[in-house]
Amino acid sequence: MKQDHDSKKRRSWAMAFAAMLALLGLGAGAGSSGLDLKDPVNTGKKASLAVLSLDPGEKILNLALGVDDASYPMACSRYGALILADATGDADLRKKVEKAYDPYFSGKRTPRQGHVDFNVFGIALFELYRQTGDVKYLDQAKILADDEFKRQRKDGLCDYTRFWVDDMYMVGSLQTQAYKSLKDPVYLERAYAQLLAYCDKLQQQNGLFYHTPGAPFFWGRGNGWAAASMTELLLASPEDFPQRPALMKSYRKMMAALIERQDPKGMWHQLIDDPESYVESSSSGMFIFALATGVRKGWLPKEPYLAAVEKAWPALAGYLDQDGKLREVCIGTGAMNSKTHYLERPRILGDLHGQAGFIWAATAVYLLDKGPAAKK
Repeated sequence: MKQDHDSKKRRSWAMAFAAMLALLGLGAGAGSSGLDLKDPVNTGKKASLAVLSLDPGEKILNLALGVDDASYPMACSRYGALILADATGDADLRKKVEKAYDPYFSGKRTPRQGHVDFNVFGIALFELYRQTGDVKYLDQAKILADDEFKRQRKDGLCDYTRFWVDDMYMVGSLQTQAYKSLKDPVYLERAYAQLLAYCDKLQQQNGLFYHTPGAPFFWGRGNGWAAASMTELLLASPEDFPQRPALMKSYRKMMAALIERQDPKGMWHQLIDDPESYVESSSSGMFIFALATGVRKGWLPKEPYLAAVEKAWPALAGYLDQDGKLREVCIGTGAMNSKTHYLERPRILGDLHGQAGFIWAATAVYLLDKGPAAKK
């Protein structure tokens, strides 16, 4: 009986996943329904025939490629498009990202630097270098990574350190990407020093992260940045790196906290510990990325974590509209000492914070579905 139940769960999971591959324009049947969307086991019910027929998968990615404002959400979305292209072997998608960056290498545009939100622009450039071997991407990305530590603090942290949880990604992931491309341990040491300091300062006993020491709230997307940055560094670092066990402990503590607070329908909320706050989609995408990667890599046991991913992924798909835009994305949010501030933050449609999280989640679920042999 248990074997039959597990088999049904796998079929349900596979169908929900197949629906999302169709949404992304990947795999057999892309661009047409190819699915019985009336089947009750397909929990991604909102991935309707109308949505599939409009091919929002292409639109999801085009949003990331079409907005050229050199912002960190743009960089994160384009990085997502690149890791998805790499995972699926989609050379055409990678070429589209390359084309989107042409203005920065033809003298028409210049990347900004001097702030964590500017410098994270380099994460997609490092990924472009790894996929193309073109050193022009590496040279520019290295400038941005080194700028973060050109006036390194006495405690070894980045000069831009301000203990906002967002910066775990803006600094930690840029240094992680630098290590992946350059193989210089100095970047690995920087990434670990930064993330572990933030874990010590911001992670609470319940496993979640305050936005800042002065903003003691478990803001959804802030925690999403923390989850994603730890995941990226654990993926990149050697198994025997001395600080890896400490970061793995913080990562696992957070993942346990997340599944305890997952909404019954599969999503997470604007304030993770407040089920009365609104459901927020950008953080949910980031959490799926972290959880699915942890299950695939064996950092987390399959149960109960796989079940959490199985519930979350089709739920997140339901927040896509017919144009491939993700709904219920919290706008950019400064750190405030008022809970009301977080509860009243507006929600918008198609914002790149949400598009990025969705593409990261799609990539992680794709690799999970491929099984343990999947790279990355």
